[in-house]
Amino acid sequence: MTKTKCVFLLLAGQLLALPLAAAGAAQARPPRLLIKTTALASILASRNVRILDVRSPDEYRQGHLPGAVNLPARTTEDLAANRRGFPMPPEWAQRLFRMAGVSAGSRVVLYDDQGYLFAARVFYVLEFFGHPRVQVLDGGWRKWQSEGRPVTTEPAKIAPGDFTPKPNPALIATTEWLAAHLKDVKLVDARSPGEYVSGHIPGAINIDWSRTLEPGESRLLRPAEQLEALFAAAQVRRNQEVVTYCEWASRAAELYFVLRLLGYPRVRVYDGSWEDWSANPALPVER
Repeated sequence: MTKTKCVFLLLAGQLLALPLAAAGAAQARPPRLLIKTTALASILASRNVRILDVRSPDEYRQGHLPGAVNLPARTTEDLAANRRGFPMPPEWAQRLFRMAGVSAGSRVVLYDDQGYLFAARVFYVLEFFGHPRVQVLDGGWRKWQSEGRPVTTEPAKIAPGDFTPKPNPALIATTEWLAAHLKDVKLVDARSPGEYVSGHIPGAINIDWSRTLEPGESRLLRPAEQLEALFAAAQVRRNQEVVTYCEWASRAAELYFVLRLLGYPRVRVYDGSWEDWSANPALPVER
């Protein structure tokens, strides 16, 4: 009997055995975009690790991970910048992330308590601006707290970083760009089915972002094979350029993160999203 040689890939907490012939595809998958609570606990005091709590200031004050700096995800949104091809103004991004202590060599770990929703937004912004080492805490604040790991109410004392934005226009879609490429991309609407049927961009398929999460209160991502099946059922293929959108781009960023985790090579966020598209009466809408 012939034995099939395999390589093993740890993805979203699942150990997958892949035939050796698929090893090239496995190597193309981005490594370690999720970090487990156990792994973060072991490097909590490392000087090059910068933890960003992307929840609201009130939530941060009530308790956060030791050493975490508060950088609310909402501070990374700017519709006027979206129209110029940026998720937020580059000069604003430089100032914001430097104040949070992010430097070129920082290993940045993000967390929230909303099922990766806000962490994915800041993940996307940092990737767009070229930071090479960004991870999201698997399970976020809820899992960390439920495991009885250390928390504090003391604000972190950190030195400013030297973060310098290096925009990557291949990761973003503006309204003008999308209108010119509607037939060339796979467009994914991350909103709820109700929002989708009330009006969506022509050609978009609907994958409610919450379908990427396990049911219940854990707010954990589904296993890798279930995520793969979710996108495959919607005919989202790896050889396509995929564009995600929602109402204001947070839910779109969550799908962007999941697609990156699964190794999709060409993904953009339409950062102006439905807010910008629906504001222009000259643009087509499907219902």
